[in-house]
Amino acid sequence: MVHIATAAVAVSIAVVVVSLSVIFGFKEQISALVSGTVADITITNPYADRQPELHPISDNETLRDILVSTRNIAHTERYALRSGVIRGENGAVGIALKGIGQEANTSLISERLESGIMPRIEDSRRKEILLSKSIAEKIGASTNSRVELLLLDGDRPRRELFKVCGIYRSALGETGAELALTDIRNVQKLNGWEPSQISGYACRVYDNDAAYQTADIVNLRLMHEYEGEDSLYAISAKEQHSVIFGWLETHDVNATVIITIMLVVAIFNMVTALLILVLERTRMVGILKSMGMQNSSIRQIFTYRAARIIATGIAIGNALAVALLLLQKHLHLVKLDETGYFLSEVPVSLGVGWIVAINIVFVAIILVATHLATSIVGRIKVAEAIKYN
Repeated sequence: MVHIATAAVAVSIAVVVVSLSVIFGFKEQISALVSGTVADITITNPYADRQPELHPISDNETLRDILVSTRNIAHTERYALRSGVIRGENGAVGIALKGIGQEANTSLISERLESGIMPRIEDSRRKEILLSKSIAEKIGASTNSRVELLLLDGDRPRRELFKVCGIYRSALGETGAELALTDIRNVQKLNGWEPSQISGYACRVYDNDAAYQTADIVNLRLMHEYEGEDSLYAISAKEQHSVIFGWLETHDVNATVIITIMLVVAIFNMVTALLILVLERTRMVGILKSMGMQNSSIRQIFTYRAARIIATGIAIGNALAVALLLLQKHLHLVKLDETGYFLSEVPVSLGVGWIVAINIVFVAIILVATHLATSIVGRIKVAEAIKYN
Protein backbone atom coordinates (compact mmCIF):
# COMPACT_ATOMS: atom_id res chain seq x y z
CA MET A 1 0.00 0.00 0.00
CA VAL A 2 2.93 2.31 0.69
CA HIS A 3 4.19 1.76 -2.85
CA ILE A 4 0.72 2.41 -4.27
CA ALA A 5 0.43 5.67 -2.29
CA THR A 6 3.88 6.77 -3.44
CA ALA A 7 3.00 5.99 -7.05
CA ALA A 8 -0.32 7.84 -6.76
CA VAL A 9 1.41 11.00 -5.47
CA ALA A 10 4.11 10.72 -8.16
CA VAL A 11 1.60 10.27 -11.00
CA SER A 12 -0.65 13.04 -9.68
CA ILE A 13 2.07 15.67 -9.42
CA ALA A 14 3.56 14.58 -12.78
CA VAL A 15 0.18 14.92 -14.54
CA VAL A 16 -0.42 18.35 -12.98
CA VAL A 17 3.05 19.69 -13.87
CA VAL A 18 2.87 18.38 -17.45
CA SER A 19 -0.69 19.68 -17.93
CA LEU A 20 0.08 23.15 -16.59
CA SER A 21 3.29 23.30 -18.63
CA VAL A 22 1.37 22.54 -21.84
CA ILE A 23 -1.41 25.02 -20.98
CA PHE A 24 1.07 27.79 -20.16
CA GLY A 25 3.00 26.91 -23.32
CA PHE A 26 -0.14 27.25 -25.43
CA LYS A 27 -0.93 30.62 -23.92
CA GLU A 28 2.59 31.97 -24.31
CA GLN A 29 3.17 30.80 -27.87
CA ILE A 30 -0.25 31.68 -29.27
CA SER A 31 -0.10 35.08 -27.55
CA ALA A 32 3.30 35.57 -29.18
CA LEU A 33 1.87 34.58 -32.57
CA VAL A 34 -0.98 37.08 -32.24
CA SER A 35 1.36 39.81 -31.00
CA GLY A 36 3.82 39.12 -33.79
CA THR A 37 1.03 39.39 -36.36
CA VAL A 38 -1.03 42.34 -35.14
CA ALA A 39 1.08 43.75 -32.24
CA ASP A 40 0.23 43.87 -28.54
CA ILE A 41 -1.38 47.32 -28.86
CA THR A 42 -2.51 49.15 -31.99
CA ILE A 43 -3.07 52.92 -32.17
CA THR A 44 -5.17 53.99 -35.13
CA ASN A 45 -8.20 55.93 -36.32
CA PRO A 46 -11.42 54.25 -35.06
CA TYR A 47 -13.02 54.74 -38.49
CA ALA A 48 -10.22 52.99 -40.37
CA ASP A 49 -11.56 49.43 -40.02
CA ARG A 50 -13.57 49.39 -43.26
CA GLN A 51 -11.60 51.76 -45.51
CA PRO A 52 -8.16 52.41 -44.01
CA GLU A 53 -7.05 54.42 -47.04
CA LEU A 54 -9.61 57.14 -46.19
CA HIS A 55 -8.58 57.66 -42.55
CA PRO A 56 -4.86 58.31 -42.15
CA ILE A 57 -3.27 59.78 -39.04
CA SER A 58 -0.22 62.04 -38.77
CA ASP A 59 3.12 60.60 -37.75
CA ASN A 60 4.58 63.28 -35.50
CA GLU A 61 7.03 63.60 -32.65
CA THR A 62 4.42 64.55 -30.04
CA LEU A 63 2.42 61.41 -30.65
CA ARG A 64 5.49 59.18 -30.67
CA ASP A 65 6.72 60.71 -27.41
CA ILE A 66 3.40 59.87 -25.72
CA LEU A 67 3.71 56.25 -26.80
CA VAL A 68 7.39 55.80 -26.00
CA SER A 69 7.03 57.38 -22.55
CA THR A 70 4.07 55.17 -21.59
CA ARG A 71 5.05 52.53 -19.07
CA ASN A 72 5.15 48.95 -20.37
CA ILE A 73 5.55 49.95 -24.05
CA ALA A 74 8.83 48.50 -25.30
CA HIS A 75 8.76 49.22 -29.04
CA THR A 76 6.71 51.30 -31.47
CA GLU A 77 6.58 51.03 -35.25
CA ARG A 78 4.58 52.68 -38.03
CA TYR A 79 2.33 50.88 -40.46
CA ALA A 80 0.02 51.71 -43.35
CA LEU A 81 -2.89 49.65 -44.69
CA ARG A 82 -4.72 49.28 -47.98
CA SER A 83 -7.36 46.71 -48.85
CA GLY A 84 -7.50 45.35 -52.36
CA VAL A 85 -7.67 42.29 -54.58
CA ILE A 86 -4.57 40.44 -55.71
CA ARG A 87 -4.62 38.47 -58.94
CA GLY A 88 -2.30 35.75 -60.17
CA GLU A 89 -2.35 33.09 -62.86
CA ASN A 90 -5.08 31.00 -61.19
CA GLY A 91 -7.45 33.62 -59.85
CA ALA A 92 -7.90 36.57 -57.51
CA VAL A 93 -8.58 37.00 -53.76
CA GLY A 94 -8.93 39.88 -51.36
CA ILE A 95 -5.96 40.90 -49.22
CA ALA A 96 -4.99 43.46 -46.60
CA LEU A 97 -1.77 45.07 -47.79
CA LYS A 98 0.31 46.24 -44.83
CA GLY A 99 3.19 48.63 -45.32
CA ILE A 100 6.00 48.48 -42.75
CA GLY A 101 9.03 50.68 -42.10
CA GLN A 102 12.66 49.92 -41.35
CA GLU A 103 11.92 49.89 -37.61
CA ALA A 104 9.42 47.02 -37.94
CA ASN A 105 10.05 43.86 -35.93
CA THR A 106 9.48 41.07 -38.45
CA SER A 107 11.26 38.27 -36.58
CA LEU A 108 8.12 36.11 -36.26
CA ILE A 109 7.28 36.21 -39.97
CA SER A 110 10.96 35.80 -40.92
CA GLU A 111 11.03 32.54 -38.95
CA ARG A 112 7.98 31.33 -40.90
CA LEU A 113 9.30 32.02 -44.40
CA GLU A 114 8.62 29.16 -46.79
CA SER A 115 10.66 30.65 -49.60
CA GLY A 116 12.22 33.92 -50.72
CA ILE A 117 13.05 36.91 -48.53
CA MET A 118 11.32 39.65 -46.57
CA PRO A 119 10.45 42.88 -48.43
CA ARG A 120 13.58 45.03 -48.67
CA ILE A 121 13.10 48.49 -47.20
CA GLU A 122 16.05 50.52 -48.43
CA ASP A 123 16.74 54.02 -49.72
CA SER A 124 15.21 53.17 -53.07
CA ARG A 125 11.61 51.98 -52.98
CA ARG A 126 10.98 48.47 -54.30
CA LYS A 127 7.58 47.14 -55.35
CA GLU A 128 7.97 43.86 -53.53
CA ILE A 129 5.23 41.99 -51.72
CA LEU A 130 5.29 39.10 -49.23
CA LEU A 131 2.30 36.73 -49.48
CA SER A 132 1.01 34.01 -47.18
CA LYS A 133 1.24 30.44 -48.43
CA SER A 134 -2.56 30.15 -48.47
CA ILE A 135 -3.01 33.23 -50.69
CA ALA A 136 -0.14 32.24 -52.97
CA GLU A 137 -1.64 28.80 -53.56
CA LYS A 138 -5.09 30.24 -54.31
CA ILE A 139 -3.85 32.61 -57.00
CA GLY A 140 -1.03 30.43 -58.31
CA ALA A 141 1.81 32.75 -57.29
CA SER A 142 5.36 31.79 -56.35
CA THR A 143 8.52 33.58 -55.28
CA ASN A 144 9.80 36.03 -57.95
CA SER A 145 6.54 35.85 -59.90
CA ARG A 146 4.55 38.96 -60.81
CA VAL A 147 1.09 39.64 -59.41
CA GLU A 148 -1.50 42.36 -59.99
CA LEU A 149 -2.96 44.41 -57.18
CA LEU A 150 -6.43 45.63 -58.15
CA LEU A 151 -7.67 48.76 -56.36
CA LEU A 152 -10.70 50.97 -56.53
CA ASP A 153 -10.24 54.75 -56.22
CA GLY A 154 -13.75 56.05 -56.02
CA ASP A 155 -15.37 54.68 -59.16
CA ARG A 156 -12.10 54.30 -61.04
CA PRO A 157 -10.29 50.93 -61.00
CA ARG A 158 -6.52 50.82 -60.74
CA ARG A 159 -3.95 48.12 -61.43
CA GLU A 160 -0.49 47.90 -59.83
CA LEU A 161 2.17 45.27 -60.51
CA PHE A 162 4.21 43.78 -57.66
CA LYS A 163 6.97 41.21 -57.49
CA VAL A 164 6.49 38.39 -54.96
CA CYS A 165 9.67 38.51 -52.87
CA GLY A 166 8.71 35.66 -50.56
CA ILE A 167 6.01 33.37 -49.17
CA TYR A 168 5.36 32.74 -45.47
CA ARG A 169 3.16 30.46 -43.36
CA SER A 170 0.46 32.42 -41.58
CA ALA A 171 0.85 32.29 -37.80
CA LEU A 172 -2.93 32.27 -37.25
CA GLY A 173 -4.05 29.94 -40.02
CA GLU A 174 -6.77 31.34 -42.26
CA THR A 175 -7.48 34.09 -39.69
CA GLY A 176 -4.41 36.08 -40.71
CA ALA A 177 -3.68 34.57 -44.13
CA GLU A 178 -4.99 37.63 -45.99
CA LEU A 179 -2.15 39.79 -44.64
CA ALA A 180 0.50 40.77 -47.22
CA LEU A 181 3.57 42.87 -46.40
CA THR A 182 5.36 45.53 -48.41
CA ASP A 183 7.35 48.76 -48.01
CA ILE A 184 5.28 51.39 -46.18
CA ARG A 185 6.07 53.87 -48.96
CA ASN A 186 4.27 51.64 -51.47
CA VAL A 187 1.04 51.81 -49.45
CA GLN A 188 1.40 55.55 -48.89
CA LYS A 189 1.71 56.05 -52.63
CA LEU A 190 -1.25 53.76 -53.37
CA ASN A 191 -3.36 55.73 -50.87
CA GLY A 192 -2.20 59.10 -52.20
CA TRP A 193 -0.75 60.05 -48.78
CA GLU A 194 2.06 62.32 -47.72
CA PRO A 195 5.21 60.71 -46.20
CA SER A 196 4.01 61.76 -42.74
CA GLN A 197 0.63 60.03 -43.10
CA ILE A 198 0.21 56.49 -41.78
CA SER A 199 -2.58 54.13 -40.68
CA GLY A 200 -1.28 53.86 -37.14
CA TYR A 201 1.32 52.50 -34.75
CA ALA A 202 1.95 48.93 -33.68
CA CYS A 203 3.34 48.67 -30.14
CA ARG A 204 5.07 45.81 -28.36
CA VAL A 205 4.90 45.64 -24.57
CA TYR A 206 7.10 44.17 -21.85
CA ASP A 207 4.25 42.53 -19.93
CA ASN A 208 1.60 41.09 -22.24
CA ASP A 209 -0.74 40.39 -19.33
CA ALA A 210 -0.96 44.16 -18.74
CA ALA A 211 -1.52 45.08 -22.41
CA TYR A 212 -5.22 45.83 -21.88
CA GLN A 213 -4.46 48.22 -18.99
CA THR A 214 -1.65 49.82 -20.99
CA ALA A 215 -4.06 50.48 -23.88
CA ASP A 216 -6.41 52.23 -21.43
CA ILE A 217 -3.53 54.39 -20.19
CA VAL A 218 -2.63 55.33 -23.77
CA ASN A 219 -6.25 56.28 -24.47
CA LEU A 220 -6.33 58.53 -21.41
CA ARG A 221 -3.07 60.19 -22.39
CA LEU A 222 -4.27 60.73 -25.95
CA MET A 223 -7.42 62.33 -24.60
CA HIS A 224 -5.61 64.71 -22.23
CA GLU A 225 -2.23 65.33 -23.86
CA TYR A 226 -2.60 64.95 -27.60
CA GLU A 227 -3.87 68.06 -29.37
CA GLY A 228 -3.62 66.81 -32.94
CA GLU A 229 -6.53 66.76 -35.38
CA ASP A 230 -6.50 62.97 -35.60
CA SER A 231 -9.19 60.89 -33.96
CA LEU A 232 -7.17 58.14 -32.26
CA TYR A 233 -7.70 55.19 -29.99
CA ALA A 234 -5.59 52.31 -28.67
CA ILE A 235 -6.77 48.70 -28.70
CA SER A 236 -5.02 45.60 -27.35
CA ALA A 237 -4.54 42.33 -29.23
CA LYS A 238 -6.84 40.58 -26.73
CA GLU A 239 -9.67 42.90 -27.77
CA GLN A 240 -8.95 42.51 -31.47
CA HIS A 241 -8.77 38.72 -31.27
CA SER A 242 -11.17 38.05 -28.41
CA VAL A 243 -12.24 34.69 -29.90
CA ILE A 244 -8.69 33.29 -29.83
CA PHE A 245 -7.94 34.58 -26.34
CA GLY A 246 -11.35 33.40 -25.13
CA TRP A 247 -10.44 29.93 -26.39
CA LEU A 248 -7.20 30.14 -24.41
CA GLU A 249 -9.08 31.15 -21.26
CA THR A 250 -11.11 27.94 -21.44
CA HIS A 251 -7.87 26.06 -20.78
CA ASP A 252 -7.88 27.52 -17.25
CA VAL A 253 -11.03 25.52 -16.54
CA ASN A 254 -9.32 22.38 -17.83
CA ALA A 255 -6.32 23.08 -15.59
CA THR A 256 -8.55 23.51 -12.53
CA VAL A 257 -10.36 20.24 -13.23
CA ILE A 258 -7.10 18.32 -13.74
CA ILE A 259 -5.53 19.72 -10.55
CA THR A 260 -8.64 18.93 -8.51
CA ILE A 261 -8.94 15.34 -9.79
CA MET A 262 -5.24 14.58 -9.30
CA LEU A 263 -5.27 16.12 -5.83
CA VAL A 264 -8.30 14.03 -4.81
CA VAL A 265 -6.64 10.86 -6.13
CA ALA A 266 -3.43 11.60 -4.24
CA ILE A 267 -5.28 12.42 -0.99
CA PHE A 268 -7.48 9.32 -1.23
CA ASN A 269 -4.52 7.00 -1.73
CA MET A 270 -2.42 8.64 0.97
CA VAL A 271 -5.22 8.56 3.54
CA THR A 272 -5.96 4.93 2.68
CA ALA A 273 -2.30 4.00 3.02
CA LEU A 274 -2.01 5.84 6.32
CA LEU A 275 -5.09 4.17 7.78
CA ILE A 276 -3.68 0.77 6.82
CA LEU A 277 -0.35 1.68 8.44
CA VAL A 278 -2.14 2.66 11.64
CA LEU A 279 -4.30 -0.47 11.71
CA GLU A 280 -1.28 -2.71 11.04
CA ARG A 281 0.37 -1.18 14.11
CA THR A 282 -2.62 -1.18 16.43
CA ARG A 283 -0.71 -3.26 19.02
CA MET A 284 2.22 -0.82 18.88
CA VAL A 285 -0.15 2.12 19.37
CA GLY A 286 -1.68 0.39 22.41
CA ILE A 287 1.73 -0.27 23.95
CA LEU A 288 2.82 3.35 23.42
CA LYS A 289 -0.39 4.60 25.04
CA SER A 290 0.07 2.26 27.98
CA MET A 291 3.54 3.71 28.48
CA GLY A 292 2.04 7.20 28.73
CA MET A 293 2.59 8.61 25.23
CA GLN A 294 -0.03 11.18 24.23
CA ASN A 295 -2.25 10.74 21.18
CA SER A 296 -0.74 13.86 19.58
CA SER A 297 2.78 12.40 19.80
CA ILE A 298 1.66 9.08 18.31
CA ARG A 299 -0.12 10.93 15.50
CA GLN A 300 3.09 12.80 14.75
CA ILE A 301 4.87 9.48 14.20
CA PHE A 302 2.43 8.52 11.46
CA THR A 303 2.41 12.05 10.04
CA TYR A 304 6.21 11.89 9.65
CA ARG A 305 5.82 8.52 7.97
CA ALA A 306 3.27 10.00 5.57
CA ALA A 307 5.57 12.95 4.90
CA ARG A 308 8.33 10.58 3.82
CA ILE A 309 5.94 8.85 1.41
CA ILE A 310 4.76 12.20 0.03
CA ALA A 311 8.34 13.50 -0.36
CA THR A 312 9.36 10.38 -2.26
CA GLY A 313 6.31 10.58 -4.53
CA ILE A 314 6.78 14.30 -5.15
CA ALA A 315 10.45 13.80 -6.07
CA ILE A 316 9.71 10.94 -8.46
CA GLY A 317 6.76 12.79 -10.03
CA ASN A 318 8.73 15.98 -10.61
CA ALA A 319 11.66 14.11 -12.10
CA LEU A 320 9.34 12.22 -14.45
CA ALA A 321 7.43 15.37 -15.48
CA VAL A 322 10.54 17.48 -16.11
CA ALA A 323 12.16 14.66 -18.10
CA LEU A 324 9.09 14.32 -20.35
CA LEU A 325 8.82 18.09 -20.82
CA LEU A 326 12.51 18.44 -21.71
CA LEU A 327 12.18 15.64 -24.26
CA GLN A 328 9.20 17.40 -25.84
CA LYS A 329 10.91 20.79 -25.77
CA HIS A 330 14.10 19.63 -27.50
CA LEU A 331 12.97 16.66 -29.59
CA HIS A 332 9.38 17.77 -30.42
CA LEU A 333 8.02 14.24 -30.09
CA VAL A 334 4.29 15.09 -29.97
CA LYS A 335 3.01 16.89 -33.06
CA LEU A 336 -0.16 18.91 -33.66
CA ASP A 337 -2.30 19.82 -36.64
CA GLU A 338 -1.23 23.42 -37.28
CA THR A 339 -4.49 24.15 -39.07
CA GLY A 340 -6.55 23.59 -35.94
CA TYR A 341 -4.12 24.56 -33.17
CA PHE A 342 -1.92 27.22 -34.89
CA LEU A 343 1.11 25.23 -33.66
CA SER A 344 2.89 22.29 -35.27
CA GLU A 345 3.92 20.66 -31.97
CA VAL A 346 2.78 20.54 -28.35
CA PRO A 347 4.33 23.57 -26.61
CA VAL A 348 5.82 23.43 -23.13
CA SER A 349 6.67 26.13 -20.63
CA LEU A 350 9.08 25.38 -17.79
CA GLY A 351 9.01 27.87 -14.94
CA VAL A 352 10.69 27.23 -11.60
CA GLY A 353 8.31 29.58 -9.79
CA TRP A 354 4.99 27.93 -10.64
CA ILE A 355 6.43 24.38 -10.38
CA VAL A 356 7.66 25.09 -6.83
CA ALA A 357 4.32 26.74 -5.97
CA ILE A 358 2.23 23.79 -7.17
CA ASN A 359 4.48 21.39 -5.25
CA ILE A 360 4.10 23.40 -2.05
CA VAL A 361 0.31 23.47 -2.45
CA PHE A 362 0.18 19.71 -3.11
CA VAL A 363 2.39 18.84 -0.14
CA ALA A 364 0.52 21.17 2.22
CA ILE A 365 -2.97 19.91 1.31
CA ILE A 366 -2.02 16.21 1.35
CA LEU A 367 -0.17 16.58 4.66
CA VAL A 368 -3.17 18.30 6.25
CA ALA A 369 -5.47 15.55 4.97
CA THR A 370 -3.21 12.75 6.24
CA HIS A 371 -2.72 14.46 9.60
CA LEU A 372 -6.49 14.65 10.01
CA ALA A 373 -6.69 10.96 9.13
CA THR A 374 -4.36 10.10 12.03
CA SER A 375 -7.19 11.11 14.39
CA ILE A 376 -8.10 7.40 14.24
CA VAL A 377 -5.28 6.90 16.77
CA GLY A 378 -7.47 8.49 19.46
CA ARG A 379 -10.14 5.82 18.92
CA ILE A 380 -7.80 2.92 19.61
CA LYS A 381 -8.36 1.57 23.15
CA VAL A 382 -5.33 0.34 25.08
CA ALA A 383 -6.90 -2.86 26.41
CA GLU A 384 -8.14 -4.00 23.02
CA ALA A 385 -4.98 -2.91 21.20
CA ILE A 386 -2.55 -4.81 23.44
CA LYS A 387 -4.37 -8.11 22.94
CA TYR A 388 -4.77 -7.35 19.21
CA ASN A 389 -3.05 -9.99 17.09
